[in-house]
This record gives sequence, structure tokens and C-alpha cells, in this order.
Amino acid sequence: MRRTDTEYAADGLVMARDYERCLSSMCCHVSNDGYYGHPFLLEEFQRENMWKPLFACGQMEDGRFKRRFRRAIFGLPSGFGKTELAAALVMTVATMEVIHNGQYGVVASSKDQVRNIFEKIATMIKLNSTFKEQWDVGKDIITHRETGAKIMVLPNKADALESWHFNVLIFDELHVYRDSRVWDAGLKGQKVLWNPLTIGITTAGDSREGFLWDTLEKADNDPGLYLYWLGLDDSDDIDKKSSWKKLMCASWVTWESIEDQRGMASSKRAFERYTANRFPRDRDAYSCFTAKQLERCDRGKNDFDFDKPFTLGIDGATAGDSFAIVAYQERKNKNGNAYGYTVEWVFDDPDEETGHYDLAQIMELIAGINQQYWPAVIGIDPNRLIVMDSQLQKTYGVKTVSFAQNNATMCQATSLVMHQVKSGRLKLRGCPKLKEHLGNTVELDREPYGTRFGKDSRKSKIDAAVALSIAVLAYEKLVVGTEGYVPVY
Repeated sequence: MRRTDTEYAADGLVMARDYERCLSSMCCHVSNDGYYGHPFLLEEFQRENMWKPLFACGQMEDGRFKRRFRRAIFGLPSGFGKTELAAALVMTVATMEVIHNGQYGVVASSKDQVRNIFEKIATMIKLNSTFKEQWDVGKDIITHRETGAKIMVLPNKADALESWHFNVLIFDELHVYRDSRVWDAGLKGQKVLWNPLTIGITTAGDSREGFLWDTLEKADNDPGLYLYWLGLDDSDDIDKKSSWKKLMCASWVTWESIEDQRGMASSKRAFERYTANRFPRDRDAYSCFTAKQLERCDRGKNDFDFDKPFTLGIDGATAGDSFAIVAYQERKNKNGNAYGYTVEWVFDDPDEETGHYDLAQIMELIAGINQQYWPAVIGIDPNRLIVMDSQLQKTYGVKTVSFAQNNATMCQATSLVMHQVKSGRLKLRGCPKLKEHLGNTVELDREPYGTRFGKDSRKSKIDAAVALSIAVLAYEKLVVGTEGYVPVY
């Protein structure tokens, strides 16, 4: 845990107390749980580490209290009510610091999150009779009927913040920001204001680089920035329950709830980021599979049957890396257990002179497999292999199915392969390249979709693993349930 040292002023403590009274008497919980509609009561860790540092640190100037910290970053684990806290902060400050034509903004991490935060603020207004009289909830903007003050939720784009001067600006999920442009655009508009406030509320990022990490590294040298980071330190063993005790400062966090989050996490890396709220130390820290798991899949007969329905997944680069074609099918054994069987065709030695693969040879191979065995689905990413996809269809008459390698698709595909390997249901005998490529994969978190295959820092080849994931997803989506159909050619 990290926390900026604070020193409270007597006037500030009175101010913080009054602001908290406003919060608890007018703001309600609006999340979809048992707290909905209940008064927003601060927990001790919130009051001591966030509320009082924001509102009790500073000094009086010309009869007004000027906050010491104009900027703050709160790093909270998943499930600690970050979005709801952002909504409550905006409503409290807008109520206690009446400013004609004031501007209050919340910057969201995605379009869905923009709508989510807007609806939370709107619901908080509807649940309080005084708020309902004061604020007019429009389609995209909430306006104070008397002062003209506006509350807006904006996308995390620098252009969206230009020409605005936000008295209070809250950034949600700073870890998704690639650089400082959005943050800088928001701060630039506040330079002309007296006593503005900017707050970033976030969880840990996927790696120790980028805007959020750099900002945290420089936090101690910024006198106007307050930092509170609730999470495990590098010295804490994430696998020991005793390390989790520091996370249990909220009344709703228990040993059982943390255990539950560990069980539901898409990966150990995801558990470290979202529950332990700690930046992974290096990209290679979490491999998708252990050697023992892959060895288990390499034992036993890989009884692939070309006479039964199967799919093909294709992935690769025209040069450098490797090019992989993987066939996949599922069949039940005599005990009724379904196993996944595989066949590989992996090219990893490009032409020495050109550095490229012979794509004509690869396409002829695919066409030959198609003509001889009639795979149920041939899955390919047309965005990455647009020329090959076009020629396969126009020149060779091979019908392909598009599987774009976006996060939504690949996280789902990766999840299916990880389940097959970890349960020992995937058969890899006779597929040494596929086994090697699966062993090279590392967990790559892509919220909110989950985990997908990523490369380690050595840029090891994983094309066969990606091709397998496409084939498995194609089988799951387009073949399962149709195995008994009579094919029509």
C-alpha cells in the first residue's frame, strides 16, 4: 500500500465532516446489489485515506478554504465501488461548492462505461428528492436548473476535453490510457480555475510501463498530487492468505470473497491485477500452461479421424515468425468423455534469400486438405491474411469463415483451449510444434473480455497456438450439434 503523507487543517476537518454529511444524507448506493437505495456511508478506510486527504488538507485564503491537493489518484482493487464513488464525489462537490455555470466531468474508459457512469449519476439524482428538484437529467448532460452547472460523462479522448474548464474532473480506469494526452487535456482546462479538483480512480495496469505507471513513479515529486494505492506490495506472496489481510479493509471483503475472486479470475495474472491490485512484474511471469500440463496432453493416442467432422484454423505471418495450420475435432470415448484431437502443419523456416514463406505452396496444401477431407470449417483472419483469404476463395475455390483476431473473439477462443489443456482433454501426440507454441504463450489480459494468448518478451512463436484457438472456437460455434448432419457439396 502507498499513501501520501498528509497534515490536516482545523478548518479542513470541519469542511470534510460537512461534505461527508452531505454525502451520507443525499447520496445513495446505486449498484445492483443489496446496498441499492441505502445511504452512502463512508467506510473507515475511505474516510481516512481518500475523503479527509481531499477535503481536510489545505489552508484558508480570502475567507475560502483552498485544497492542498488539486490532483489525486486512488488505486483500488476490483469490487471496491470505484464507479459509484466517482458518482458520489461529483454530486457532493457540486452540491457543497455551488458554482454558476460550473462544469463537472467524468471521463470513462469505453462507450459502455460512459453510459454506465451517466446512469449511476442519474439514478443517484432520482433517488433523492432534493437532487430531483435541482437537476435536470437530459440524454447526455445533467444540468442544474438554477445555476446552469453541468455534469457530463466523456470518452477518454483528448479532443472531447478541449475547450472545457472542469471544476471537478474524474478519470475512471487510468490504466487504459496509453499516454498522458487525455489527462493533460483535462488539466489544461483547469489552469484558469480557483481550487479545481482532478481525481483518477483505477486498478493496476497490465505491465509496469505506460502513463499510469510513470505517473505513480513520479508521484512523490509532485506536491500537488495525493496518492492512495490499496494493494499488495512486491514483497507480499500472492498465494499466501496472510498477504490478503491488507485488502480486507472494506466491510464486504472477506476471506471467502477473495477466494471466490481467485476462482473466477480468467488467469492468475488477472487475479494479481484486479484483486491484489498489483502491476505484474514482467510479461513472462505467468505462462498460460505448465510443462506438466502439456506433457499430460502429449501422452496417449492422438486419434484424429479425417472421416469425422473437423475444423481448420490458420494463422501466421508472410515473413519472419511462422505459419501454422491446425486441424481440430472432438469425439467422445467409450466412457462418454469428450477429447480434442489435433493435426498440425507448421512452417517456421522461411526462404533464406527472401525471408518469406511460399504462400502458393501453403495455399495448395490448404486446397488439397479441403479437396481430400472436406473440413467443416476453415477459419482465418481476413484482416491479417487478406491476400491469402481472397486467393483461397477466388483461385482455389476454398470457402473460408472469418475469425477476426479482436479481443472479444480471441479471449473466448483462448478460454476454450486453456480449459482443454488444463483438464487434460487435448491430445497433442504427433504435434511437437503445436506443443512448443502452446508452451510459449503467456497470459495477456484484455478486459472486459478476459485473457488471450500473448508472446513472451523473447517474442517466441505462438502461431500454432493461435491457429488451434481459431479451430477450437470454430468447432464450438459451428460444428458442435451438427456432427450427424449429411454434408451437401
